[in-house]
Amino acid sequence: MNNSNTVSDLYKKLIEEGAVVEDHGQLNAISALDKLYNQINAKNNLRNIFSRKKNMGVYIYGKVGRGKSYIMDLFYKLIQDKRCMRVHQHDFMKNIYEYMKISRLSNHKNPLKFAIDKLTKDINLLCVDEFEVLDVADAMILERIYQLLLKKNIKVVLTSNTAPSNLYRNGLQRERFIPFIELVERRIEIKEVSEGKDYRIKNPHLCGIHEFQDFYYLPANTKLSEKLFNLLINGKKIKSIELKYNKRKLQIEKISNRVSFFSFEYLCKANLSTIDYYQIANVSDWIIITDLPKLTSTDRNIAKRFQILIDILYDKKIGLTLSSNIKPEDIYIKGDGFKEFRRTVSRIYEMTNKDWLNKIKNKDFKKLISL
Repeated sequence: MNNSNTVSDLYKKLIEEGAVVEDHGQLNAISALDKLYNQINAKNNLRNIFSRKKNMGVYIYGKVGRGKSYIMDLFYKLIQDKRCMRVHQHDFMKNIYEYMKISRLSNHKNPLKFAIDKLTKDINLLCVDEFEVLDVADAMILERIYQLLLKKNIKVVLTSNTAPSNLYRNGLQRERFIPFIELVERRIEIKEVSEGKDYRIKNPHLCGIHEFQDFYYLPANTKLSEKLFNLLINGKKIKSIELKYNKRKLQIEKISNRVSFFSFEYLCKANLSTIDYYQIANVSDWIIITDLPKLTSTDRNIAKRFQILIDILYDKKIGLTLSSNIKPEDIYIKGDGFKEFRRTVSRIYEMTNKDWLNKIKNKDFKKLISL
């Protein structure tokens, strides 16, 4: 365990060191994480823990960039236990479906239980980042998933931009999703990180301008995108590759040194899936996307694909360059899901800023760009 006694202690220490600024909205959620931390570590009071009505965990929600993932990571860091798992919601559901497929091949009677047992075999705490429900298939099984986690006494911490009662709003067959909302409200402590500063945007008055957004080219600049691509590939041969997953095939026409070059139309207007984006992320450490357009209210599916793509690249710490004639906050401002798209805007700001170079997994790119 960490030397700090609670998440609050660790947070206060970081404030004293000047690493973070005290935020009352964050403190509201941290108080709930403190209680969960003490429950997990209680050795002589197990009976009291399990008699509590809301004992399953904490659901933290609030607007984009408010530090929800950050404070969850403080909690995760404090636990420092191999029996913990931190995962993005996309990854979690992807893994569930993969295990369900395996179980069906072996004629297992309960594929979902098989998947949960496999995924949580060695854990007692599950931290799920960016929890959201966009897909009807996910919506139909989430209540069963969390009932299984509850039976296994696995604690959970979830972060989301959406209050539980507003999840999957206007979704197909939403009435079948309501039991999940009721389960969360009944068994999980819900905390809002109230409105305040978006910590991903350092200067909102300079949005989309080269001096601030080093890798968001506004106006669109194909030549600059090509120049960056040639710099990052560092003289290596440009090639075209075909990715295969089950029966699906996906072509990357331009890739070298794990740098992939795409048009927005190819990535998001074509009928690509979450699996396709994971496949691309698995072979890429930097992705350059040109001709990012303004999306209208009829482009919901396109906006959703782009949102999923950015989430995956963000979670995997992949470098990103976008070229557009539209400021990030004006890409998708009207239509189904436009409020959820605000997280994508916030992440674009963070990922196209030069500071993202300190977070990407391939550190060689920072050296090349600094030459």
